[in-house]
Amino acid sequence: MAFAVLKDANAAADPAARLKLEGEVMKTVDSQLGAVARPARIHFVTLLPKTRSGKMLRRAIQAVCEQRDPGDLTTMDDPTALQQIRDLVAAK
Repeated sequence: MAFAVLKDANAAADPAARLKLEGEVMKTVDSQLGAVARPARIHFVTLLPKTRSGKMLRRAIQAVCEQRDPGDLTTMDDPTALQQIRDLVAAK
């Protein structure tokens, strides 16, 4: 599973456009990194969870995807970013 932020959020406004973008991202991953690195699913979000210093909270994203407790999130810049990922994972 992968999460991506679009430059233009309107590009994935409807489900057909979202699927097309998802296919394009998977094709790019295939060509640049190989099929082994291709995620099974790509979710588009408005922002990714980061610390106040700008580092990505990968362990928190992984914990949410695995439905575990993300642990200490006191350094998180914007808690709504992780909630958006929670909602997408719960909807699958």
